[in-house]
Amino acid sequence: FHCHSGHIIVCSGDGRKRHEPRCTCKDLHLSSSTHETATATQSAIPSTHAVATSTHAATTLPHAAVTTTQEPSVNGGWSFWTEWSSCSASCDQGTQTRNRTCSNPAPKNDGLSCAGENSQIQICSLFPCAVDGYMSEWGSWGGCSATCGGGYQMRTRTCHDPIYGGKPCQGDTVEVNPSCNNQSCPDTSSSSTQPTMAPSTTSAAPAQNMPVDGYMGEWGSWSACSATCGGGYQMRTRTCHDPLFGGKNCTGEVVDLNPSCNTLSCPSQTTGMACPSCDDQLNCTWNQTCNVGSICMIRSYDGYPFTTHCIDATDCEIMKNSLPHCEVYCCTDKACLSKYLGV
Repeated sequence: FHCHSGHIIVCSGDGRKRHEPRCTCKDLHLSSSTHETATATQSAIPSTHAVATSTHAATTLPHAAVTTTQEPSVNGGWSFWTEWSSCSASCDQGTQTRNRTCSNPAPKNDGLSCAGENSQIQICSLFPCAVDGYMSEWGSWGGCSATCGGGYQMRTRTCHDPIYGGKPCQGDTVEVNPSCNNQSCPDTSSSSTQPTMAPSTTSAAPAQNMPVDGYMGEWGSWSACSATCGGGYQMRTRTCHDPLFGGKNCTGEVVDLNPSCNTLSCPSQTTGMACPSCDDQLNCTWNQTCNVGSICMIRSYDGYPFTTHCIDATDCEIMKNSLPHCEVYCCTDKACLSKYLGV
């Protein structure tokens, strides 16, 4: 069933055509509705060019998908921290460090790098270095024990005791000069000082002083020992009785030292106050007990980890005064810890 040029097939009913009696040929320009129908019919039939274009796109699509596919990006992750390095000092204050790397996994395909620090530093070896004992300068000489005929004088110095296991002082604390004012004493037996006597009817010679040598008195009691345990020293003294009438000076020491007393070992220290370990968020664990004489120090210092730990009370005060930009609290009881830590 064909229509001539300039006509279209128009069917009534369900739109069937060909040799159906309901289909007829009508002029293409009979009405707008007829034109719209033709236009719709034409637009419903794909052109050869459109079919070819869609076919080409279909054949090239797999290739395009292969060339534009990319692997997903991976954000970096931190590795575990390394062990802390050896402390830079064996006593007093040193530092140690530890590191980590952005390799678990490493970032790739424009993934984000790790956020945070890759190294940390902390203070270590806070116990003080040993300080040896040492002697002070000698003091001035004391007065001479005699104004003439020879005497003695002495001077002293002080031992600054060792601390933190240092070596004891070396040398004496008392020095004696056994000879001073050695000039002869005036002769008290001169006749010019004697009263004029009437001539004696006897032939006896006038009385004269015989010389008396100086001599040492008895030793005094020992002084108290300088230490109650672990070894100390004590001393005792005696007096020189000055010579008379040109007698000889005293011989011997006026000071006697006992370099070893109370040598029994000192009792071992017992446990002292409890000291918690806390992080910078003040999460605390009660896992430390300080020795007697030690206290619990709280320290917040820029660039170093926040810490709470046991330390010698004197050392804590030294650190508190020597670090002006550091918050240091030397707590001797739990009330202090509760005030600053809230524990």
